[in-house]
Amino acid sequence: MKTSLISVLTATLLGLASVASGRPFDVADFTAILFTIGLVAWTVNQYSRAPRPLLVARPIRLPAPIKVRLAPAPARRLAA
Repeated sequence: MKTSLISVLTATLLGLASVASGRPFDVADFTAILFTIGLVAWTVNQYSRAPRPLLVARPIRLPAPIKVRLAPAPARRLAA
């Protein structure tokens, strides 16, 4: 939620600054700024979290079969 709020507010402020400077600002510009700022905010959010220990929640592993039976090799006849 925080990431999307940051991206919407930043895109809106950049749009207002663009309109105030006289540059035309359309939906494509807003969408590009929204996506870029959202990606940057998400990346910063991912790297600012505390690292989680990898050994706490180990995945459940199913037991492997003890003996795998292979099919016998077919007999070959050599041509005379």
